[in-house]
Amino acid sequence: MKHIVYRHPFFALLFFILGCNDEFLQRSPLDTPSLDTFWENEEQAELWVNNLYIGLGGVEESIFEAFSDNAYGRAGSGANSIANGLYDTNDPHVSSYWDYRDIRLSLEFFEYIKDVPNISQAKLDELSGQVHFMLAYQYYRMVTLYGDIPLVTSPLGIEESDISKSSKEEVLRYIFDQLNLAIEKLPLEWPESETGRITKGAALALKARLHLYNNEWNEAASTAKEIIDLDQYSLHPNFEEVFLSAFNNQTSEVILAYQYAENVNTHPGQGIVRRYAPVNLGGYALILPTDELQQSFEMADGSPFDWNNPEHAANPFNNRDPRFYHTFIYQGLDYNGATVDFTGSEARFAFTYLYYLKYVADLENNFWDSYVNWIIFRYADVLLMYAEAKNEVSGPDQSIYDALNQIRRRSGMPDVDQMKYNDQASLRDFIRNERRVELAAEGLRYFDILRWGIAEDVLNRNIKSLDLSNWVDLPKDEEGNSLLPYKDVQTRIFNPEKNYVWPIPQDAIDRAENLEQHPAW
Repeated sequence: MKHIVYRHPFFALLFFILGCNDEFLQRSPLDTPSLDTFWENEEQAELWVNNLYIGLGGVEESIFEAFSDNAYGRAGSGANSIANGLYDTNDPHVSSYWDYRDIRLSLEFFEYIKDVPNISQAKLDELSGQVHFMLAYQYYRMVTLYGDIPLVTSPLGIEESDISKSSKEEVLRYIFDQLNLAIEKLPLEWPESETGRITKGAALALKARLHLYNNEWNEAASTAKEIIDLDQYSLHPNFEEVFLSAFNNQTSEVILAYQYAENVNTHPGQGIVRRYAPVNLGGYALILPTDELQQSFEMADGSPFDWNNPEHAANPFNNRDPRFYHTFIYQGLDYNGATVDFTGSEARFAFTYLYYLKYVADLENNFWDSYVNWIIFRYADVLLMYAEAKNEVSGPDQSIYDALNQIRRRSGMPDVDQMKYNDQASLRDFIRNERRVELAAEGLRYFDILRWGIAEDVLNRNIKSLDLSNWVDLPKDEEGNSLLPYKDVQTRIFNPEKNYVWPIPQDAIDRAENLEQHPAW
């Protein structure tokens, strides 16, 4: 199958040649040659659009797991400053997402596409729809992290680029305008030869997510329902297969994914392997799931897991939600022919006694050539968005239970107990937990705890290892002492006065006269 490969060397070269040179907006200003001679035909215009796909979030987005209460990012992952609330305006993560490069390239597309001779209206719509999405996507990421930001709607020269912030509300209006244009112009699907391109469903999914992230419940519910009614997507029969490289572009559950390919475009810098895979089997284990995350996975009968339950504590890995076994690597698991043993865990960096299995389940002996696609939007998330938003609008109804039950039945879990979760508050808690379980390891939890306003509660605490002290299979030394002792892993702090919004990077402030830092920073 032919499909778009985002990091082809030619596109990377084009990317650097055509990078934007706005002084304060761009982190690393680059000289831009004249563009007048580039736009000679629609093939070159399509190359320009293909280049924009590099800016979609790939496996690097997994770092957001470690910013949340889902995971601990051990030293070396670069995640600790964000998770600990110790970051400042010079933090490299804060700087890395402040990037107007793809916004500039997208705006230049609309500036120059009108000069392409003999381009058909169909081709113009096809290309423009993708670029409208890319503009929306880049602004969505920035406004979600930074709040008020400068809004640039046309290419600016250096002398024009020192502009002040626009309100978050104004930026959101612009994003939704771009998404509506994308939805109007994009196709429902592409030919197989164009696998990986943005579709109408992807634009709707971004629109639904943005409404959800801003508590626009009616709009989020209606947009998610619009995706459902397209009848274009469905849950893949087997949960675990969605995250295997063999199923790249082979399932109708995935709405949009960052494309990787064997021997062509594998994960950069060992990607997901560095972060999720076990050390003793070739990974770096930079991001480790927390005990709190594993506790959120119910027992197989739908009852909650509880360390204070003697049966659960003695057998913590037995009879759990089937998704548990496709999300975690745990003590005693047979993983690709090797038994996982966390004895001497500091040497193996298994501080929480868990690794992530999702996205690294099929690595076997090709750890450094992983090419499983990174999923940006999938249908299960759409169902969860619909359920959450609809519940916030009007409380429980059968359509919400039906959406949730699709997800639970796929995983082998019992339906939602409608007698127990029969009001808005209790169903809200259920949906939030279901979202945490279903989407674990996918980089979304950080944004959920921020938008729900619970980060100050779930991040202001110590991270501890699993309490395996009562586990019947606990490994012990010759004197009967536990070789997996319960211990503190990390102390976290979250300041609600400022940590709900990231600061503007200091280098951007230093290059501008009109750009002001957020008051709390």
